[in-house]
Amino acid sequence: MIDRWADADAAALLRSPGPSDDKYRRGVLGMRTGGAQYPGAAVLGVSAAWRAGAGMVRYAPPIDEASAPWGLPSPAAAVLAAQPETVFGAPTDRSCDAWVIGSGTDAHTRSAAEDEELRSLLGGDAPLVVDAGALDLVPGVEPGVKPGLVSDRMPQTRGARAAAILTPHGGEFERLWRASDVGALPNAWDARGLDLALRSELAARLASALRATVLLKGSVTICATPGGWVRRIGPATPWLATAGTGDVLAGTLGALVAGHASAVRANPELLGPVGATAALLHDRAARIAATDRGESGVGAGRPITASDVAAALPDAWTELAHPQSR
Repeated sequence: MIDRWADADAAALLRSPGPSDDKYRRGVLGMRTGGAQYPGAAVLGVSAAWRAGAGMVRYAPPIDEASAPWGLPSPAAAVLAAQPETVFGAPTDRSCDAWVIGSGTDAHTRSAAEDEELRSLLGGDAPLVVDAGALDLVPGVEPGVKPGLVSDRMPQTRGARAAAILTPHGGEFERLWRASDVGALPNAWDARGLDLALRSELAARLASALRATVLLKGSVTICATPGGWVRRIGPATPWLATAGTGDVLAGTLGALVAGHASAVRANPELLGPVGATAALLHDRAARIAATDRGESGVGAGRPITASDVAAALPDAWTELAHPQSR
């Protein structure tokens, strides 16, 4: 049985600021998320990042996006209206400690200029949370090789050059697997399945092949690093199965990665514990919002939205970081 990531494990990574901290020391997170059709994804991720402890959030909207349809605001306008604390930055601002890319974006409509900027981030040194519409870029970037160049010396090892944690759901995991030349998926694989041994094995294999940590989302989330560290988180409350909660998880994870960026640069394996902690914090916030305190995964409580989950993150942080306060 794969070990479960516990509250006490998470508490060790939820650092409260001290008197010598400022907004920069707490972690500056860059976010390239949301699109013309999905400005809400940018709002949800940015809102979660602020509430999960980021010292500063810099938002950089996609380049050369088409105009927003149906009278929707641009992602940047939506973010500013929802979170006026947010700073708006350059597409690959080097002052950011970590980046979240891909949430609420579509690889099929990504412009050439946006593609180039995202590949620049993948080839940089700031740790990355790679979600949704940016996952397709990871199998094509050689570790340690500038984007766009082919390495004759490392034909077998592909993945993000920067330390990266990937956040696929089951369907996205299948597409990543097929793009990564790791063989066929077993017949027993089910994108929505609950075979934890199989999901753990496959997540670990993909993490090793891509040299990136994989956070395979599901009722029970699996976090696996390239070095073989694997943990399970959950079962989560089923009320999390609603639109936008993945964007909240990406922002939550980004805030934690930014806060531990120096340590992650020195040891990318730390993305495993950080990713597991973000998933646990995310579930705890959902349970608070839904008033679901059970552990069975049956779903007591009440319906919630992704915004409710983001709003509950500070209380979830308190419960995990300071359990004596409960």
